[in-house]
Amino acid sequence: MVGQIPGLKSFQMGGVLASTAHRAQGFDMGLMTVMESEADILAYAPHPAHQKVHKLRETLCHETIVFDMVV
Repeated sequence: MVGQIPGLKSFQMGGVLASTAHRAQGFDMGLMTVMESEADILAYAPHPAHQKVHKLRETLCHETIVFDMVV
């Protein structure tokens, strides 16, 4: 999706570390995106490339937690 969605700088995903899995509240996978700005975050959700991944996530994941943060 990087290069397809304006403002999306990186997209990474991975599994939980075994050594800290007890803190993961049952979640076994994480996904992180880095965006240029808050405006880009708002444009990300309805973008067709994101919607394609969103639909796939819905078929793979029983529950999700989503939040945005400034770093």
